[in-house]
Amino acid sequence: MLMIIVAMSISTAYAHEAHRKDMTDAEMAEMKQAAQKVHDGATGASADEANSADATSSEMSADIHSEMMATNRQDAAFSLTDFLGRLHPALVHFPIALFLAAGLAELILVARPASGLEPTVRFLVYTGAAGGILAALLGWLAAGFRLSDRSETLGLHRWTGTAIALAGVSAAIVTYRAKPGRILLRFILAGLAVALLLQHYWGAEMSLGPNHMGM
Repeated sequence: MLMIIVAMSISTAYAHEAHRKDMTDAEMAEMKQAAQKVHDGATGASADEANSADATSSEMSADIHSEMMATNRQDAAFSLTDFLGRLHPALVHFPIALFLAAGLAELILVARPASGLEPTVRFLVYTGAAGGILAALLGWLAAGFRLSDRSETLGLHRWTGTAIALAGVSAAIVTYRAKPGRILLRFILAGLAVALLLQHYWGAEMSLGPNHMGM
């Protein structure tokens, strides 16, 4: 239940609709701003704050929000595809944690070969690969099945996530061997660690807005 609540948070819900509509990054930011203005109004923003807003921008934001609400009413009927797509933000944290933990366990093996963590690495890689495949599939359901996106951030997130899932499968195949190539496995895990950090950042950019870390 907690995963479903997280996946259906307000910001993620708006991002989900924007991704399916193939909006640009600028259009996504504008839509989020419209939602924020409606939220501020509902929570009792002061009259001075309301009057200080630009009239043209407010009308445009209201139009975008009205369009999104109309779309939501039209899509009120339950859709399994849409529901599964909305689970993507909650599920992605599992392969991220599993692959990073596998990388950490492998680093411990480098420092202490006698630590006996090979079964741990194997388990983490297997479960991470399975979770990565499922997360990537749900991501495609969330964003829609297309080969190019108007949003550069969504495009990077889509294809990096797909590559991570494929790299996870490759790591699982290498680990499955009777005598796994530790050097190749370590190379894959290192690449996964870097890719996962970038992937997580791009995902947050889409759900929380541009420059969400204030850098």
